[in-house]
Amino acid sequence: MTTSAIGNRPARRAGFTLIELSIVLFILAVIMAVSVPSFIRSYNAAILNATGRTVITSCQFAKLNAVLRQQKVAFYIDMDNRKISLRQFAGTNAPDSDESSILDLKTIEISPRIGIASVQIGDQPAEQKGQVEATFYPNGTCDAFTVTFRGAEKGSGLAIMVDPVTCRGLPWVVKL
Repeated sequence: MTTSAIGNRPARRAGFTLIELSIVLFILAVIMAVSVPSFIRSYNAAILNATGRTVITSCQFAKLNAVLRQQKVAFYIDMDNRKISLRQFAGTNAPDSDESSILDLKTIEISPRIGIASVQIGDQPAEQKGQVEATFYPNGTCDAFTVTFRGAEKGSGLAIMVDPVTCRGLPWVVKL
């Protein structure tokens, strides 16, 4: 038996007991179990909102290019490949003309965590597969369209409605 310098008391060893370590690990496990699902939900919501903001800014970009270059801009939404492309036909504005050339303005890849639920152009029925095209015109207007995204969380969604007069995208949360 060892003694301390103060008297005949036994010297206490520095460190933690196995019970103390187990209690700390249990508390950390409970905190992680509570916080991780909340973090994942907020992360998925942030990706969904970022996708919506990207579409809204792309609409403004398309309108700006159509007005500045006085050429139509095609806003292609490919639901199968989760891509959005902005293309402008330089020349005569006719895609089948020999004088026109296609200028790729921008291509957006949608996150694998986000799906495109549907796209509706004007009063036409909503499309859920394939490719859809909306047009931005040189006079600053566009075809009215709505893009609905499906989030990674069950039932979460975001719809972007594009106003045909202002070409501004208006987001709202939807339940799918």
